[in-house]
Amino acid sequence: MFTDLSSRDQSFDRFLSTFNRLVPHARIDLDGGGSAFRWRGQFAATSGFSWWDVESEIDWTCRLSHGKERLGLVLPSAGTVSGRIRDRPVVIDRNSALALSVPEVSSIAYAGRGRHAHVTLEFDVATVHRVLSGNFEGASLRSIELSPQLDLAGPAGRMLTALAEAVGAGMRDKQLRSEKSMALLGEAILQLVFLNFPHGLSDRQRHHLRDATPRQITEAVDFMRANMHQALTMSEVAQAAAISVRSLQYGFQRFRNVTPLAYLLQIRLEAARAELSSPLNVLPVRDVALKWGFAHMGRFAARYRAAYGEAPSETARLARAAKGAHA
Repeated sequence: MFTDLSSRDQSFDRFLSTFNRLVPHARIDLDGGGSAFRWRGQFAATSGFSWWDVESEIDWTCRLSHGKERLGLVLPSAGTVSGRIRDRPVVIDRNSALALSVPEVSSIAYAGRGRHAHVTLEFDVATVHRVLSGNFEGASLRSIELSPQLDLAGPAGRMLTALAEAVGAGMRDKQLRSEKSMALLGEAILQLVFLNFPHGLSDRQRHHLRDATPRQITEAVDFMRANMHQALTMSEVAQAAAISVRSLQYGFQRFRNVTPLAYLLQIRLEAARAELSSPLNVLPVRDVALKWGFAHMGRFAARYRAAYGEAPSETARLARAAKGAHA
């Protein structure tokens, strides 16, 4: 689903009906009545979370009903966003993101001098719990007590901003928009937030750094090798090894001196090279790349050349030449 609306072409009632389909537990109240004003809204939903990018010339308040638990992240680009979370007021501007669990807040206000704009991502509780349980056994959205104000000035904040922009780019471009790619980006955002911003389980996070064993890392490697042609997530790899994602990352650095994602890339490149080098291979380079998990041909070719000093097409050409010489 992707919808792009603006006051140039549609009424505000169309905006409200689209918003209510995506966020049925919320209601928008305009501050100043329904007089004519300019607005724009882009809305999308994918596996595990929804996304919207909205700007307006009039302030409004979004009132939330305490229904199904959800985690929201609000990143303003203009104006301010404010709410009362866990009985304390929080006001942020473009230098921060607002993290909120729906049961902890009843309303969010959006304001600006002539204009306000923000991007919001709202994650289903099942998605949140899956990522949480991969890092903190038995944790829930209620128990984590994530800090509501996330500073965007540091490395983690800049990465959060970049990932949110990547989600926006993927949602807007139908050629990039896919359930799997958006799900992976959503998981990356949750991992970043839970592992790099303050919350009530930070002490447990530090403890988990010591959990991985050599046997578990070997099990993770075996799972990667058996499934490297699939679109694997690090949560799936960690689950196969019965450890948290953070422990998986720490264990690979400790026992393999590489990140798990870099290791997965390495063995996929090795598999692609082995197939391209085989005289029995009849597949074109693109099909071999796709077979081993490389969807972007430009990146595949660049990584292949960096690893082996030649283009994948050159490897395939040499293999065909050797086959012809022995025919």
